[in-house]
Amino acid sequence: MKLGDLVLFYHSQTGQSVLGKMIVIEEVHQDKTTDDTRWVSVTFEPVETFQNPIALELIKEQKELQNIGLIKQPRLSVMPLELQEFDLIIKLASINKKRRYSRN
Repeated sequence: MKLGDLVLFYHSQTGQSVLGKMIVIEEVHQDKTTDDTRWVSVTFEPVETFQNPIALELIKEQKELQNIGLIKQPRLSVMPLELQEFDLIIKLASINKKRRYSRN
């Protein structure tokens, strides 16, 4: 992830939903909570919180998104998206206003 990249915040524990957009404000650096050099971090700043989180169930229904890492491994921490995939997920926020899924 590079400085200024927009990213989606996905909650993989409770709800399994995309909750909003963030922006990278500090590129990869040593995780400040440990001296273990294998642990790195990226710092984000919130840009937008979605009024209606985008449920994984809705994402799975989109044929254009069937090959993204989130479908194959729903607890994935970080994954790349093509611009059209990112845009489609953002668009789903408006669709999700009309549909409600149960949260786990």
